[in-house]
Amino acid sequence: MRRFLLNLGLAIVWMGLTGSVSEWNFLAGLVVGALIIGVYSGAAGETSYLGRGWRLLSSFGRFIRMMVQSNLQVAWEVLTPKMHQKPRIIRYSVDGFTDAHRTALASAITLTPGTLVIDVSPDDKWLYIHCMYAENRDDAVRDIDDVARVVEQGLFA
Repeated sequence: MRRFLLNLGLAIVWMGLTGSVSEWNFLAGLVVGALIIGVYSGAAGETSYLGRGWRLLSSFGRFIRMMVQSNLQVAWEVLTPKMHQKPRIIRYSVDGFTDAHRTALASAITLTPGTLVIDVSPDDKWLYIHCMYAENRDDAVRDIDDVARVVEQGLFA
């Protein structure tokens, strides 16, 4: 977060140095600032600022793809006369996750159509998830693992 705020500050400085206040010049300042922070981070031996940003964008894209697929599946269910759903409640282990990671995962699961986190165990080790399409428990857990991996790689990598 500190580096992102620094990047915003460098973009504002860039607009002041160039004497032009516009959206495109601010975007150019963000790019120049990101490059400066990326070079500095590499020289200081810190984790890559640009790499983290790329992982975040990539994970966001994968999550959007998952959401579109789920939306299409639910839309097909609504538009066709036959019910294809095989609902199930799954207990999913989140043992060892931080509170922030557990919350982000629960939010991502709930945002995905056809799934809903309905409870968290009192010891915070399990999420109870209602899945509309979970005929095979292992496949449903694998899908939830994919969401967990996207959340982890995007936000906590």
